[in-house]
Amino acid sequence: MDIGQHLIRGHFITLRRFLLTFWVDIRAGRGLKRRGGGTFWFDFFDRNGEKPPTVTQDSKTSGVFTVEYPDERLPVYERFRVLPVLIYDQEDGYVRCTCCNICAKVCPPQCIWMSKAETHHGEPYPQPREFFIDMDVCMNCGLCSEYCPFDAIKMDQNFELSNYERHQTHVYSLQDLLVSSEYYSKTHPEAWESAEEIAERNKVAKKKQQRLQKGLTAAPTPAPAASKPAAPKPVGV
Repeated sequence: MDIGQHLIRGHFITLRRFLLTFWVDIRAGRGLKRRGGGTFWFDFFDRNGEKPPTVTQDSKTSGVFTVEYPDERLPVYERFRVLPVLIYDQEDGYVRCTCCNICAKVCPPQCIWMSKAETHHGEPYPQPREFFIDMDVCMNCGLCSEYCPFDAIKMDQNFELSNYERHQTHVYSLQDLLVSSEYYSKTHPEAWESAEEIAERNKVAKKKQQRLQKGLTAAPTPAPAASKPAAPKPVGV
């Protein structure tokens, strides 16, 4: 008999919680607002292109606890990290990466590989010609960004990466990885304004002109002149 009482009591608790979620929404003025279901061709509650609202949850949250993604989203905090990206300066398109290969060496799953660019004379130039990251292998540890001496690689917050193919589109190339410094300043405002980040940007700015000048003035190494064969000595009779 006690087992039946607890079972019935549990059902009433669940029913009370179910009705309370609707009452909290009606009292807060959200009773007729659409939750979940995606975008349909006919929608009474169309947002007219507005961004999905951000939902915060803490110990005082009451009502509907389930976040109706993608109509609702949890806030993305600054230290949230997914995949690495390469930073270029918004002002002049200067790519900070020097292709030093340190990020590839410290990467635990070895998912980074690259090749260095060349000048018009064929000499190596400190800039990546190719840069690839396999997102299916990346473990999102952030060691590449920690060890980068030029502050060129950072961890991004974009987590919506799923698609219907993984053999080609999941291998990110250089163009896929490049993001502007303005983009990073908006996604990481606290880190962007930190003293360490400002000092690193000043150091990168000093080396920028040196790298550009080296790429423009590099001259090809002259090939050694081929020595003429010595004339044969006359043979005495």
